[in-house]
Amino acid sequence: MKVGIVANEIVDSGEIEIGDDLTVNILLDENDEVIGAVSDEVIVATGAEGSLVDEIIDVLDADGELVLEDEIITVYDADGNVVAREEEIRIPIEG
Repeated sequence: MKVGIVANEIVDSGEIEIGDDLTVNILLDENDEVIGAVSDEVIVATGAEGSLVDEIIDVLDADGELVLEDEIITVYDADGNVVAREEEIRIPIEG
């Protein structure tokens, strides 16, 4: 079972429009106990030359500690073609 929270924000600075969308899903076990959460944030900046999309997915355990983070940055030209794409997956190391 999952419970979701969604937040949206759009900022228009004249030449560049920036949008931010955040979704948080809380994961529950069969006894409705929290076992973790997944947040998915997408930030989009769009202008005349194209767009940049930055998506960050965080996986948290029941204590709210980061288990994994996946970030994908994609750049599009004005015609919507992918110009560049980079993905980085981060796993915290316990010390």
